[in-house]
Amino acid sequence: MKKADKILILVLLFLAVGFAVFFFLRADVGGYVRITADGEVKAELPLSEDTLFRVETDTGYNIITVQDGYVSMQEADCRDQICVEHKKIHLTGETIVCLPHKLVVEIVGEKEAEFDMVVG
Repeated sequence: MKKADKILILVLLFLAVGFAVFFFLRADVGGYVRITADGEVKAELPLSEDTLFRVETDTGYNIITVQDGYVSMQEADCRDQICVEHKKIHLTGETIVCLPHKLVVEIVGEKEAEFDMVVG
């Protein structure tokens, strides 16, 4: 490997770490959690209050826990249990999804964003 290759690798590594730090520092801690089942909002719970919330759907149930500002899926009767094994979430935009029950648990910030998407 030539000296120029090593310099290029170091520069790319430095840029990658810089972008990661930039995006990590910009991540906002969410204000509340929105629980949606089959496209219908079932609840919007503040992250500041510890809560246990049960969602019943035609295909089964899920139990969502809000504790110490973090949200997790405590229990579900779906077959694969991916939603239950998902890490706790607390940053705006993070989600936990239970596909068999068509359930989405999403962290939402205190203020709504100015733009929903960018089209170009």
